[in-house]
Amino acid sequence: MRKVNIYITLFVIAFLLLPFTGCENALEEKTFTTLSPNDFLTNEEDVEVLLNSVYGVLRYSDITRDAITLNEVNTDIHIERNGGIFAANELMEEFIWTSSHSYLQAWWELRYKTIYNANVVLDNVPDVDMDEDRKEEVLAEARFLRAFSYYLLYDLFGPVPLIVSSETAVTDRPARASKEEMISFIENELIFASEILPVEPPRNEYGRPTKGAALGILAKFYMMTKKWNNAADTSLEVMGLGKYDLFTSGNRTALFSPENQRDNEFIFVANMSDTPNDNTGSGWLSHVVPSGYQWQYPPRAIFAAEFKLRTEFLNLFEADDERLDAILFEYVNANGDTIELGEDDARSLKFPEYPNQDISRDSGDFPFLRYADILLSRSEALNELNGLNQESVDLLNMIRDAAGVSIFNVADFSGKDAFRDFILDERGREFHTEALRRQDLIRHGKFIETAIGRGKSAEDFRVLFPIPQTEIERNTSLIQNEGYSQ
Repeated sequence: MRKVNIYITLFVIAFLLLPFTGCENALEEKTFTTLSPNDFLTNEEDVEVLLNSVYGVLRYSDITRDAITLNEVNTDIHIERNGGIFAANELMEEFIWTSSHSYLQAWWELRYKTIYNANVVLDNVPDVDMDEDRKEEVLAEARFLRAFSYYLLYDLFGPVPLIVSSETAVTDRPARASKEEMISFIENELIFASEILPVEPPRNEYGRPTKGAALGILAKFYMMTKKWNNAADTSLEVMGLGKYDLFTSGNRTALFSPENQRDNEFIFVANMSDTPNDNTGSGWLSHVVPSGYQWQYPPRAIFAAEFKLRTEFLNLFEADDERLDAILFEYVNANGDTIELGEDDARSLKFPEYPNQDISRDSGDFPFLRYADILLSRSEALNELNGLNQESVDLLNMIRDAAGVSIFNVADFSGKDAFRDFILDERGREFHTEALRRQDLIRHGKFIETAIGRGKSAEDFRVLFPIPQTEIERNTSLIQNEGYSQ
């Protein structure tokens, strides 16, 4: 068996036990100090523990906060005020971020940590004596998670170094891949994973990637790179799996409630722990609610930081849109006073309180991909390919009908451009607080335009973030993105 080249330490093992549930046998936690290859990775059980380490970084407690900062505070949806994180968010809001921004550094490091852990699996699991069918799935899961991490990096930074071996040292990192190399790698890895992964989660453990997840992220990547034919066709493949549907069993906002957390609309999520006080749940709500807010499941912390929704964005909603029920417009404080939240002060409670929580975190999953996104992606792609058409409008209507608002006929739109603009607005209404807005605005060519409309001095080069300065200093082969200092 090929040896694991870097000793697996307690730092890695701390992430190992992803809260997968749904299997009969819970993952058994082992206690380790420092492990050598002779002590570890000798059987299938060890492989599963190692694979779970790849998932660990996806569920860190501040993923929602960080993703919103990087992908919505610089758009027409969110602003953030107060608290220790205001300085970092102000740079995003004002379009004056630099390569030293701490959130960019953290995002880069977390994605490459996942990539490294996936590479350890891919380098060493082929030599383990275990069930061959499960081994094939393990390798496909690792390749999906590595490709997904590169997808997230490409979205923010453009082409980055492609590291495909755990042997690559920090001092020996490669230069950035070309755009063509990067696109080809992500596409091919997701295609490979989609051919191996089953429709149902491997081992029946919720949170693991499936065929639908691989195809769905591939469809999203085709949208990002404007390969409209591929995006339309791959979205249709996901629809044809017969696995997913829209949540229509109540108010649209109930999709994110504890009882519907595993609804078939969710295709791939960061699966947070249901165990109180394990320090891995989401900390989003403590960054959102105003001082004096009365929790449903106290005690719970209210941080000084406050993420708020722009009134201009909320004006995109029709008055009877069920999705507005996820917005806090007023609340009753401890004194019984009703406090109305005014201009640019409403809050997104899209991810509601969960009964399983500690003082600042709960177990609500963060959605990376929902079936609604697949439907709207195909709708948009078909409009780009064929102009205004019946199927695109029908797909849009499925989302709107689920939200309890008016539906449309083809004749209600003046043409391709008008429908494109409406799709962008609909995506905002449907996916706010899910960190998709920046990507959507860039794809529609409106990220910089809308920022300028808000009075920001937004230069065109800011459609990409800068490579973090620490990485430039660590890897002299890296060339900074255009517009940013080296």
